[in-house]
Amino acid sequence: MITNAPILLNRYAEHLDGALRSALRGDSLLHPVLRYHVGLEDEHGKPREGLGKLLRPSLLLHTCQHLGGSLDRATRAAVALELVHNFSLIHDDIQDEDPTRRGFPTVWTRVGVAQAINAGDLLYAIAVHEILACGAGATAVLNRATTAMIEGQAMDLSFEDRLVESGEYLAMIDRKTGALIRCSFELGAVCADAPDDVRDRLVEFGIYVGRAFQIRDDVLGIWGDPAITGKPRGSDIRRRKKSFPIADAFSHATAEDRATLTAAYATDPIDDARVKTVMDILEKTDAKTHSEEQVHSNLQQAEDILESLPLEPSAQHEMRELVAFLARRNK
Repeated sequence: MITNAPILLNRYAEHLDGALRSALRGDSLLHPVLRYHVGLEDEHGKPREGLGKLLRPSLLLHTCQHLGGSLDRATRAAVALELVHNFSLIHDDIQDEDPTRRGFPTVWTRVGVAQAINAGDLLYAIAVHEILACGAGATAVLNRATTAMIEGQAMDLSFEDRLVESGEYLAMIDRKTGALIRCSFELGAVCADAPDDVRDRLVEFGIYVGRAFQIRDDVLGIWGDPAITGKPRGSDIRRRKKSFPIADAFSHATAEDRATLTAAYATDPIDDARVKTVMDILEKTDAKTHSEEQVHSNLQQAEDILESLPLEPSAQHEMRELVAFLARRNK
């Protein structure tokens, strides 16, 4: 893995801590709520190391570093980007009524929906403060990504009442998941003052990385090893999650099986018998194979772009290792 990842992420964690402290009054009702949500404190206010995957800050910091940019500027941009991601998680948890995140109670279950909305809004406000210090160009990039992410979430919510085919699902994840991943690479390039053509290639690179990451996550949500994921096989089906394998199966299924899938996903919760029925349709339509082919294809296209970027061989190797690690990691 990346040899200096702990150093970069320690820098990020220190700036995150400082950003929250400087933005909020000591008696702020929401200060402990925000520190809890981002993983700096537990529910009792004691320090903990629970910052999550830090996927986006990692990609941003390494991109900037490999392009020879300023890590001071990049660290501030990384904090802004991850705060946008975290504000979206608070709101997503409310919309999905999820009781836990990263093994801990979600914010809305602790302080109520109304205060959780306030906490999410405040995280976004702090993110704006941080990104403004990085310049107008960085601010515009993050704003576009945030807009696309919210559009993607709206699309995802619109899928609750219907099943969709794979093309529509990809359009959704290109926004909901992909927007901030693309933004990671583009902000890294902006902080390094990289030429426009390099930025454009990194944005395209981010499209393929984002798709591979999300579809791999979708595969694990259905067929992942329970000993590793901590969830039974088919867990995303039980949650009625309309992930890529489901969309792919719906695209290739017979009319009868499409009707069966629709009926199963109209049931809440989906019981074991219906989970088995859905799994049988996934097997019949080769949905797992198609999904894994999508992951491989997107990673290959990302690899082709990576080789065209003006990076030293060692930097290309580290970026390749980082992307491969993110694409195969479990939930």
